[in-house]
Amino acid sequence: MLTSGAYAQETGREIKIVATDYPPHIIAAEEGGMDLDILRAVFDDMGYKSTVSFVPTKRALAMVNQGEADVAVPVFYQDDRDGYYTSDAIIDYKPTVFTLNRYDYVLDDLSSLSEHRVVTFVGAGGYFGSKFTKAVNNAVSYNEINNVNAMPELLLMERYSAAVLDENIFYYFYRKENKNRDLSIFDAHAIFPKVAASVGFNNQQLRDSFNQQLAKFCAAGKDQAIIEKYVGATH
Repeated sequence: MLTSGAYAQETGREIKIVATDYPPHIIAAEEGGMDLDILRAVFDDMGYKSTVSFVPTKRALAMVNQGEADVAVPVFYQDDRDGYYTSDAIIDYKPTVFTLNRYDYVLDDLSSLSEHRVVTFVGAGGYFGSKFTKAVNNAVSYNEINNVNAMPELLLMERYSAAVLDENIFYYFYRKENKNRDLSIFDAHAIFPKVAASVGFNNQQLRDSFNQQLAKFCAAGKDQAIIEKYVGATH
């Protein structure tokens, strides 16, 4: 019996994507977002049509493992195993500390956060680990908020002196109404390692073909063009 991925390859059936809403990487309301647009554009280049459904991350992985979907996006820290195969990275998530440029703050490592009024997303302590938790436990103040879309403006209003968020998410919400809005008012401190976001497949042959096409796609700068559609030029 063919897996759904093999079936898609051999019959031309639409590939079933499952994705987790996380703007601007995945935007369910628009059936788009950076990660999803890159994935679907590569499939388009391969000659495949695709459909997408939006489910929580754990459910997405389970659906791929059980053959209910062909691919899940995004996936993180997943090793290949029988019936499941992780692609090369389609985009890097970049956890970043943002401060106001006019203060010329120097942040060399996580311990520097102890000097700040820090705002970040809910669950950041568990996500970043003990070194981060230790640093923010000593911070002037520390707050995790659900409405990360407000974070750039909270920093501008100086409610906080440091905002910790993925670079593209921060720029997306800051520039949502104007992709040319000035970024030079912020300093972006890259004191966290990048996190590779990939695609999970249940068919190894499809994954391997995808990786080959993805490399060509990125070499042509098409991935960056998609990113800039959501955040504008950042460098």
